[in-house]
Amino acid sequence: MEEEKQIIDAVKALGLGELAPEIYIDMLQPAARQIGDGLATIAKAVRISLAPLEAGVWGYEQIKEWLSIRVTRILSDRKTKTIKTPPLSIAGPLVLQLLFAKNEPDLKELYASLLASTMDSSDTVAHPSFVPIIQQLTSDEAKILGHIAPWQEDQQSIYEYSNSEGEVTELVKLKFRSWCKRAGVKCLEKSEFYMDNLIRLRIFRQEMAGDTKFNPEAMYPEEVQQWSEYMKIELTPFGHQFLDACIEKIVPNNANAADAKSSAAD
Repeated sequence: MEEEKQIIDAVKALGLGELAPEIYIDMLQPAARQIGDGLATIAKAVRISLAPLEAGVWGYEQIKEWLSIRVTRILSDRKTKTIKTPPLSIAGPLVLQLLFAKNEPDLKELYASLLASTMDSSDTVAHPSFVPIIQQLTSDEAKILGHIAPWQEDQQSIYEYSNSEGEVTELVKLKFRSWCKRAGVKCLEKSEFYMDNLIRLRIFRQEMAGDTKFNPEAMYPEEVQQWSEYMKIELTPFGHQFLDACIEKIVPNNANAADAKSSAAD
């Protein structure tokens, strides 16, 4: 098949051997269909750009195959025209932390997307602080962020208003829990903890305020004084940049399946 030949040529260009394992064919097949012979060109550019990591970053060899294949697919999906060498200030810590997340597919995807962003000449949002941010996320939290990333900006916030003191907090927690459920998290009972952690990391910010209004013309004494409060959580500008740099808009094809096969082989 022509597609398989293009994939094998891309794998050779990455310096990963003569034949492409089935899992890598699965990962690269959509890119081969999309750009054909250009896949090998991108793969060669990825190999050249990542070459400094082989000599300068401990542990790179352990994750070289998966990472180089995944970055090639990401840059192919983005139709990146110019691929550059990633800065070691990001790539070095990223590779080290990726070693400890090799059995966490959702976190691996964040690291791979961030590395691709540093190699994409058209991308300016990658930041060194994103590496330790990913390190402080659970797989469930990565799922939540991946779930909301494609939404419109006004959908990526939760706003609640109430006349009952203390009620808005519970309403916001319930709505965030619904986000977690739709994202398919494993530990739904930890949704409140996940929300607090994402706020702590400044991916989200929280606003809360209350006010007392007086209505001297009210018919009943209990209506003279009325309490109201609101609470809102929304992505920060930092959070928007994090999603742009670390989460792909195109759902990875068979990436998690490849992880599962690799783990089974280990």
